Amino acid sequence: MLSLFPELLDWSWYVPFVFRLFLGAYCCYIGWKGFHFIAKENAGAESDEGSAWTGMRTILFILGFSFVTGVIVQVLGSIGFTLAMFALFLRFKNSPHAEEPLQFYLLIGIVSLSLIFLGPGPYAFDLPL
Repeated sequence: MLSLFPELLDWSWYVPFVFRLFLGAYCCYIGWKGFHFIAKENAGAESDEGSAWTGMRTILFILGFSFVTGVIVQVLGSIGFTLAMFALFLRFKNSPHAEEPLQFYLLIGIVSLSLIFLGPGPYAFDLPL
């Protein structure tokens, strides 16, 4: 295989690690940001929709923390792919809970899907492929 920078192929083992950190940081950020958004939106009143979104944000925060630590990454990758496709669907419906552009949710879905096949990478509490 011809490569412009063949020395970089030695570092290919770290690609899943970078993907895990990116997805983990993003999911933690969205989960944390969602807690503040819901607290401002439901000041004093508790509704069914608010509790459902609170549960979703909690799941996102736990998902992000698990991505960062590297626990059951392939299962989390499939969950992340499903959530990214759900967010893409919400974006098509112009929901206020999906703020990023369509391309961003597609990118999140592709990175999550790649973690299913690549495995957890280094520095994970999971068994590699």
